[in-house]
Amino acid sequence: MALVNVGVELARRDRRVLLVDFDLQAPALDTFEAFESKEPRLGIVDYIQHYLESGHPDELDKYVHRCEVGAEGSDLWLIPAGGSKSVYASSLQHIDWGDLYTNQNGYLLMENLKQQWEDTVRPGYVLIDSRTGLTDVVGICTRQLPDAVAIFYFPNEQNLRGVGRVVREIRSEAEGPRKKDILLHFILSNVPDLDDEHPILEKRIAKFEKQLGSKTKPMMVHRYDSLSLLDQTIFTSDRPNSRLAGEYRELVDEIVNANMGDREGA
Repeated sequence: MALVNVGVELARRDRRVLLVDFDLQAPALDTFEAFESKEPRLGIVDYIQHYLESGHPDELDKYVHRCEVGAEGSDLWLIPAGGSKSVYASSLQHIDWGDLYTNQNGYLLMENLKQQWEDTVRPGYVLIDSRTGLTDVVGICTRQLPDAVAIFYFPNEQNLRGVGRVVREIRSEAEGPRKKDILLHFILSNVPDLDDEHPILEKRIAKFEKQLGSKTKPMMVHRYDSLSLLDQTIFTSDRPNSRLAGEYRELVDEIVNANMGDREGA
């Protein structure tokens, strides 16, 4: 939900944006009406399956789909998780991520994929949807591919434990062979908009900041009660005056301002 709203807002601001659905266990980007297609469209799983069967990366053109999200959203592209639902689960189950990276040059495959993004779409921003937790795919999405990671979390003890592990893994890249310093954006998500008499939220934020080593206050997306969520409304385009749209725009501002490759950010 956040990724789609941020992506559409960036496109409305005349940025070229590519959305990539790498949440392969629960793909969702193409469930938004703006990105739906009557015909199955090839995606990440199909791209990897082709590589495993042929031994070489496929051309990316057939996996990238241009989206029409209003008159101002023409510079928006999507790579879905995969095509035909009847074969998707089977194809996904046959991908051994450990073997792909250990014995079949999976790292180079993903680097090739990144370069093809640049050559095919020439995006100013690539937004990758990842599943949560510590898995091989999450490592690809949070350590190999990105320049920055936006971490959404509800500020309770369970999430502190999980987020802490993910953050340590991401920061370890700076000490690894690539010396890659990945920027982290922390976003409190689904926060109740209530009086904080005791002050519970303030204490939780302080604990997260200390244990995560964050030097800036986290951004915040409050719980938003609206039946429009059932329709997966894209608030930044369809309800731009709503509070939720405003909070997503603040996230867009944060991402743009941290990007020295963006004229506005520079």
